[in-house]
Amino acid sequence: MNFSLFFRMRIAMFLTCIALSLVPTGAQAVATRTGQVTHVMLFWLKRPGNVDDQNFLRRALRTLRRVRGVNDMRIGRPLSVDRPVAEQSFDLGVVMTFRDREALEKFERDPRREQAIDAMLRPLVRQYTVYNFVNE
Repeated sequence: MNFSLFFRMRIAMFLTCIALSLVPTGAQAVATRTGQVTHVMLFWLKRPGNVDDQNFLRRALRTLRRVRGVNDMRIGRPLSVDRPVAEQSFDLGVVMTFRDREALEKFERDPRREQAIDAMLRPLVRQYTVYNFVNE
């Protein structure tokens, strides 16, 4: 199997797991609005596994919660599991939910986002991947 295809399949499985884990259950279940946008970012640090870098990146990302249109934000490290299809090579993952596509587009133009990128991504992050999808 082509390595690139294999990697994409692993990422797709990971995103599916994230999406399923965000579905509320029980008495606290709240229907996800159709049209909301989920924004997933995975980060690979220049110094993989460095806890200080992870903590700095986490703090910087949390400042983005205050951006108008952000409904929810989850930040975490990969969960170590014994499954070859589970993507675990990244250092930090973020899942953000936006009210709609317009809110995501405003977020992408927000100066705080640019400041966060300058402060954290360029000095700390070797690579990052972004996925966006519309909730149905």
